[in-house]
Amino acid sequence: MTERPTPPTEIVPAAPPNWKTPIYLIGAALGALLGFLSAHLYARSAEENNKGQPPKPISTADLFRLSLAAIALLRQISDLGVRRDGKR
Repeated sequence: MTERPTPPTEIVPAAPPNWKTPIYLIGAALGALLGFLSAHLYARSAEENNKGQPPKPISTADLFRLSLAAIALLRQISDLGVRRDGKR
């Protein structure tokens, strides 16, 4: 019997480290912290100004303004990942 030659083994480069995972974890932690802080400040303000009574429902106009501010903030955050050497 003749032996078959073994093919040369390929050297596979190591996969680059996953740089997205820490970004997602930090973003999730900051988002949760910001959400909790926002809820706490809203509840504290409503309690102080309404003498312990529940706050009035948030108006549609206020929700619209908050939504636009949140969208602007998200756009600014996404622009942080853009290259700054003149190319987009």
